[in-house]
Amino acid sequence: MKKRIASMMLALLFVLSFAACVGESAPSGDAAFTWTRTGYFMDENNAMLIIGASEDAEYPGWLVSFLGEERMVGWYIPQEGETLHGNIVSPYDEGEPFVVTVSEDGADGVLMAVEGGGEYHFTPYEIPIAAFTVTVNTEGDGEIAYAEGDAAPQFDDDYPSQSAYIGLEGPETYTFAARPGEGYKFAGWTRNGEDYSTEDVITVEINENTELVAVFMIAGTDETHVDLDAVQTVGELLGKPDYGRCATEDKYVLAFEQDRMIYRAIAELPGDVSEALFNLEWDDPAYEEKLRALVSPLMVVKIDNMSQGIPAQAALDALVGKTGAELFDDGWTNSGWSFTDPESIVAYMNKGPYSFDVVMTGDVADTENFEDEDLRPLVVQSVTFDNISDPTYLGEE
Repeated sequence: MKKRIASMMLALLFVLSFAACVGESAPSGDAAFTWTRTGYFMDENNAMLIIGASEDAEYPGWLVSFLGEERMVGWYIPQEGETLHGNIVSPYDEGEPFVVTVSEDGADGVLMAVEGGGEYHFTPYEIPIAAFTVTVNTEGDGEIAYAEGDAAPQFDDDYPSQSAYIGLEGPETYTFAARPGEGYKFAGWTRNGEDYSTEDVITVEINENTELVAVFMIAGTDETHVDLDAVQTVGELLGKPDYGRCATEDKYVLAFEQDRMIYRAIAELPGDVSEALFNLEWDDPAYEEKLRALVSPLMVVKIDNMSQGIPAQAALDALVGKTGAELFDDGWTNSGWSFTDPESIVAYMNKGPYSFDVVMTGDVADTENFEDEDLRPLVVQSVTFDNISDPTYLGEE
């Protein structure tokens, strides 16, 4: 087996927040017996078992994670006598129960017996240090699959993947495939931020840290290229892939895609047309037809390239060290957050039409009752662009 850090394993550890390291003493069970076999284990078929002492008071016992060809599960189970026993399907997983009994096996291995049949014999496994890492993500609605060498990747219809992580000990070749979701089209791959290929299946030699992104765009009814410099009316743009529409008191805004760029067209909106739009009934079978009739003649006064307006990373890096209060005072808003540890938080923030992941640190007194205002004293550690969350946003215009 080629030594590599399995993406399944790392994904599972992320989901379960495997902060519970491989402890040495059993937190529960028979006081006369101390469970010591913790860490990473692998069997002859490359199935992996990970055992660690729980550090979560809400879930005493052991965190046991199993990564096999047919199943990937993990959860907390108690010690019963000289074994670990219980269902390792998490409450957040709708899969069938996977009840196991884990016991010592030989001098340093473990045996996992599955209720209903099946045994796995594991021996200790040392995770290799990755020389190169590959991250694969998606932009838009779609999924990815990959395989070693030039083998054909297989999509998982039950558990579609939008991201993956691969750690390699040395240079290797992988094949990646992209498949769009319903209503979307595959636009192309980027590699380390640069356009790479418009083929949906690519074979890539990996000899450096590599970031691949499969880009999916909304499929349009008429994808004929339009000379945007010559556009006069909204009707000329209605055949483009639609990324949102809105109407203000005196403006009509249409967001659309062309050449893998998101644009925003702003048109003048006369009062009588604004009133007619307001009076349209959403459940009218002829709603779309009536809408098109009303907005098609509107005169376009401006077209903005929203993709080109995405802030450069250097500008985002300049925000490091600022407080949440300074971001709020500068017009940033917050839509949610997640804690990576008690002193570190990822805030999902918006500035104008764009959304960002903002990592912040500081003293958080109560993670259970955290509110937007609690972000104000925290200090920004990093800011990364997420997406164009609202391309129709006009702000102060």
